[in-house]
Amino acid sequence: REYKDVAEISENHPSSNQMRILKVFRTLYEGIAFFNLARDTKQAKWKNLGVKAVAWMSHWESQADYIFKNKLKLLQAELHYVEGDLESAEAAYNSSIKTAHKRKHTHEEALAYELYGIFCVENHMAEKGIKQ
Repeated sequence: REYKDVAEISENHPSSNQMRILKVFRTLYEGIAFFNLARDTKQAKWKNLGVKAVAWMSHWESQADYIFKNKLKLLQAELHYVEGDLESAEAAYNSSIKTAHKRKHTHEEALAYELYGIFCVENHMAEKGIKQ
């Protein structure tokens, strides 16, 4: 969970404007890092960068739901968590998990489970994570 390292690399090596699969995953992982830094530091800069990641993923999801829906839901879960909307965050984590499972995106399902587990532990809801 080296989110500061991810943010530093992101700032020092901006992404090109070409649409490549690498940009999709970069956006996903940067968004996760930015939202975690927003929670840890309370700096608006990180939340704003995370919101940009959500906007990109939302744009891509509108063009290819099958590929991007679970990624978008995961970023939305992280955004809701930053905003303190725990009910919406939990629903979005679960939606991301179910969508990734249904579409056989196993590694992304595992990532969503991991982030949901962290969410549960940090919010004193470990019993919910255990039920997963």
